[in-house]
Amino acid sequence: MTKTVRVPSSGRPFKNNATYCVGSGRMGLALQKEYTDHLKIVQEAIGFRYIRGHGLFCDDVGIYREYEMDGKTYPFYNFTYLDRIIDSYLEHGIRPFLELGFMPEKLKSGDRTIFYWKGNVTPPASYEKWAELVKRTLEHFIQRYGRDEVLTWPLEVWNEPNIPFWAGTMEEYFKLYDYTARAAKEVDEGFQIGGPAICGVETEKWLRSFFEHCIKNKTPLDFITRHCYTANQPTAQGHYFYHTMRDPGVMMNCGKPAGLWRIIRRLPGYRCILRNLTAPIRRFARCMTLLSMRPILPAF
Repeated sequence: MTKTVRVPSSGRPFKNNATYCVGSGRMGLALQKEYTDHLKIVQEAIGFRYIRGHGLFCDDVGIYREYEMDGKTYPFYNFTYLDRIIDSYLEHGIRPFLELGFMPEKLKSGDRTIFYWKGNVTPPASYEKWAELVKRTLEHFIQRYGRDEVLTWPLEVWNEPNIPFWAGTMEEYFKLYDYTARAAKEVDEGFQIGGPAICGVETEKWLRSFFEHCIKNKTPLDFITRHCYTANQPTAQGHYFYHTMRDPGVMMNCGKPAGLWRIIRRLPGYRCILRNLTAPIRRFARCMTLLSMRPILPAF
C-alpha cells in the first residue's frame, strides 16, 4: 500500500543540528570490530557528519613514545593505530571532530587519571613536546588524507577542563590552549581550532576568563565550545549508574546566545574576539547556541 504525505510549502526549513556530530567513547574503541559494526548501523540509520571521541593521544592509540639513545631522549611517533581509526571513520562516511587529549604516559606531569581505562588528565611535563606532538600528528593527517580533507576536521583543545577531566588550573589550561592553537596554525593557518570545551560548571567565569586571555595574548580562536547535557546527575545502584532526563526547555536555554553575547560584550576589546572568529561563527554567536549536546555544531 502506498501512502502519500503532502508537505506544506509554508514555513522554514528544518536544520537537524543533532546529526552534525555524535559523541563516542575513547577513540581506541574503533580498533575493535564490534565498534565498527555498530558504527556502520548508526551511519546507515542516521548519517552523522562528525564523530568525537576521547583519548586521541592516550597510549592505547600508541602515537607517542620516547627512547634513550647515547644518553639522550628522543621522541618516536607511530600513527599505525590512528590511521586504522581514521580510515574506519572515513569508510563509514563520518569525519573526526578531533578532541586533542589526553596526556601520553611519557608526557604526563602526574598520575591523575579518569575512567577505568585511565586517561591521564595532567598538564604536560613539557609544553614544547606537547606542541610538537600536535604538529607531527596534524602534519601526518595532511600527508595521508590531503589538506582539503583534513582542514574540514575541527580541532578542540582537551575536554571539559572545568571538571575532573583536567588536573591543572584554569590558567594551565589556557597555557595548553595557547601552545596547541599556535602549533596547529604553524602547520596550516586553515585549521579551525577552538575551546574551552567546558561543561556547565562556572560557565561564565570560564568563558569570560578564556576570552580575556585570548584577547590579551592574541591567541587563535576559530570557534567556542561549551558542552550541554540532556541528563541530570546520575544515581548509583550497585555497579550501575542511572540517569533521568532533563526537561527539554533546559536544553533549549543551555548556553543561550544572549548569555554568551552578554559575556563577550562586557569585555574590553571584545571586538578582537569577533575578528578572530570565522564569519559563520560570528553570525551564529548572535543567534544560536555555539555548542550543544556533546558536541554538536550547526551545519553552516
